Amino acid sequence: MTMTSVTALAVDLGSSSGRIMAGTFDGTKVTVTEVHRFAHEAQMKDGNLIWCVKTIRENLIEGLRKAIATCENPISVSVDTWGVDMVMLDSAGQALDPVYAYRDERTARTQEAFRERLSDEAFWDATGISPAQINSANQLFALTQEEPELAAKVDKVLWLPDYFSYVLSGKQGWSRSIVSSSGLLEPGGRAWSQSVRTALDLPEKWFGELNDEINIVGPCIIPGLEMLTVVRGGGHDTACAVHTLPKINDGEGDSSRAVWLSCGSWSVLGVLRNAPLLAHEALHHGVTNEVRADGGIRPLFNLTGLWILQECQRFWKFEGEECDIVTLVAKAREAESLGVTFDPDDDCFIQPFDMVNRVQAHLLEKFGVEAKDQGQLVRTILESFAARYAQGIEALEELTGATYDTLYLLGGGSKNKFLCDLTAQATGIKVLAGPAEASALGSIMAQLESMQVTRPEDRYAIVSASAHTTTHRAGVGE
Repeated sequence: MTMTSVTALAVDLGSSSGRIMAGTFDGTKVTVTEVHRFAHEAQMKDGNLIWCVKTIRENLIEGLRKAIATCENPISVSVDTWGVDMVMLDSAGQALDPVYAYRDERTARTQEAFRERLSDEAFWDATGISPAQINSANQLFALTQEEPELAAKVDKVLWLPDYFSYVLSGKQGWSRSIVSSSGLLEPGGRAWSQSVRTALDLPEKWFGELNDEINIVGPCIIPGLEMLTVVRGGGHDTACAVHTLPKINDGEGDSSRAVWLSCGSWSVLGVLRNAPLLAHEALHHGVTNEVRADGGIRPLFNLTGLWILQECQRFWKFEGEECDIVTLVAKAREAESLGVTFDPDDDCFIQPFDMVNRVQAHLLEKFGVEAKDQGQLVRTILESFAARYAQGIEALEELTGATYDTLYLLGGGSKNKFLCDLTAQATGIKVLAGPAEASALGSIMAQLESMQVTRPEDRYAIVSASAHTTTHRAGVGE
């Protein structure tokens, strides 16, 4: 490993904010610094939920210029985002509007027609992806059914991180980790599923050659940023996050097994394996098989996560009530438990807005109880997350035949010590919480490997030296 300090820049785009994170490597550890943050969210326009890609693009470039001006020896940049959402390009390579958000209701309107083309079982067999309205396959089918004139203008479809890499480099690409979330690839993510494309009548020209991660796209073409090399460091934010983990679950004979949880707006719970889980029992449990940055597989559950709490905060902010997360969690720790937990994946929590009243109505309908104040409501939400994680781990043990004794809890949720404690209690296993900036750090490590600054075999030692973690056990948090 080199001893000359270099900086890799991670553009980490979430569904409510975007950040440019600088990771400076000094030969031993990576120091991660937030350079630029901006808020964004899906907006209703003409009856549809859409993303303002122009705003994201402008902030992305502004943030990179700040990083160039302030960071030591910047050498590379990589973009990661949430899954399934796409930008459509015309024949001139220009983005077409609108850019739909995955929670837009048009996929619900076309779901029955989708299932007439592909049953849940047929879709699973063809892709290894859990059937869901948010899947890219469902979104593109809805496009062809409801907006055939717009669909006729589409020449290429790029997933969000690949689109922003295209903006930076001028080169179009289809990164396996992000496209593997689409429901358009064969199990294992090595090729497009021709059976799905044919069943849905999606034009072949929309999709190009799949690209492996941890490699170089090309030089940045944005004026003032030409010193940066654009890298595929893991297009999917969860693929980046698990790139910070030790190599777990890859061997069938590994006796020390662990599960991981990337905890943000979505709670993504899974294992690391060489091959996908494809039995129909996995389908019935809701497993989906996506690709890691290093080419392996991450069988996982996409669980509704902190989105519910974030929407409650937004409601309280609008109402002029307490909305600070630290204060809310402190109230929750002191509150009396209602003694019930709900399923965060219930359909009533899919849509945004008015989440406090939705949760209260659900509690009343299902259990005949209501939270008496903010603290009790937040406690019930966090206890429900922890209970769902425990159910997911039990299902993974059933599917893999393994017994798990450790949970790596990654991402922003790792800073919520009460959630970590509740998760340890609900699962009965050790919870290792952190790194909080797992997606950014994973992207940075992938970039350093792509640029041949570090070696893959040194990754976890560098991560361990760089990241703060805490240990939580049932009844004990430290």
